[in-house]
Amino acid sequence: MEQNTILKFDRPPLSRLISCAAAFGSAALVFRYIADSADDIDIPSITGLILLFLGTLAAAVIQYGDHIYFSESGVMYENGFLSMLGRRGRWIRWEEIVEIREVKRKVLILLTNDGRRMLVDAILGYAIARAEILRRAPHAVLSGTLDDAE
Repeated sequence: MEQNTILKFDRPPLSRLISCAAAFGSAALVFRYIADSADDIDIPSITGLILLFLGTLAAAVIQYGDHIYFSESGVMYENGFLSMLGRRGRWIRWEEIVEIREVKRKVLILLTNDGRRMLVDAILGYAIARAEILRRAPHAVLSGTLDDAE
């Protein structure tokens, strides 16, 4: 692999579609409530439905913005939407990772020597990401289902 190569992992298309469907479904609930109760709208009910819609919309936006980057020097989680709001991702150098914990062979938790954590879960290419992490941080303690495999 070249020195400048960066691997980028995104959320799977199915989870993105589900989050969009939830946002559209919650919007439909709001419009249906307004259409059925136009003459007698209950403020707590419409407020709850609007908050439900805003929550599912925010979840969909976050889901679409999630990215995990691997380079020769480290790994970074960044959300494109949150970075526009000023919350940029921070690189964790491979040398800083002291423990790699796997939960149910689906989720990796990377723990650093200064207490930071990074979650690697629900990404397209999880097996590739897992293999790259294990290859690039061989000094880290393995725990969880990784420890069971050894």
